[in-house]
Amino acid sequence: MITETAVAGYLAKYATKAAEATGHSSARLTNATVNRYATPHTHAGRLVDACWRLGRPGSDLDETEAAKNSGRLSYRRLQRWAHMLGFGGHFSTKSRQYSTTLKALREARANWRRERHRTADHTDDTETTLIVGNFTYANTGWRTIGDALLANTAAAKAREHRRLLKDVVDEMPGNE
Repeated sequence: MITETAVAGYLAKYATKAAEATGHSSARLTNATVNRYATPHTHAGRLVDACWRLGRPGSDLDETEAAKNSGRLSYRRLQRWAHMLGFGGHFSTKSRQYSTTLKALREARANWRRERHRTADHTDDTETTLIVGNFTYANTGWRTIGDALLANTAAAKAREHRRLLKDVVDEMPGNE
C-alpha cells in the first residue's frame, strides 16, 4: 500500500529537480542553441541529442503517411521537449496506483483551510474581517547609539557598492 508520506516524498523529489541543475536551460531549445546542450560528454547531453535527432522532421521515426499506416509511433514532439530531456508532462503526472486531479487537490486544500479556520461563532461561509484599531506612536529614530551607528554604516556601504557597480558598468566596452 502506498502511504501519503511516500507520495509526498515522491512528488517532492521530482518537483525540486530541474534541468538547470545539469547545466541545461529551462527555455526551449532551437537550432541555434541545441549544440550548446547536446554533447556526447554527459548523460544529459546525450539525452538532449537523442531527443533532437529523433524529433526532427524527416528522421527515421518521423510521422509520415507510411508511419501512420504501419502504426508506428511519432517522436516529433521530442524536439519541443529536448530541454526537459524528452519529458513533456507535468512533474506530478499521476500513476495508476495513485491518481487524482490537481483540481481535486486544490479543492481539498481549500476545504481543509475553511474547516480549520472556522470557529464556533462563525459556522457559515460568510467572510469576516477582524479590525484592530489600536495604533500608537512608538518613537522616531534608533533606540541606542550603537543601532544608529550600524544603520548608518550599512547605508554607507550600500551607497559605496552602488557607486562601484556604476563605475564598473560605465567602464565596460560599449558603455562609453
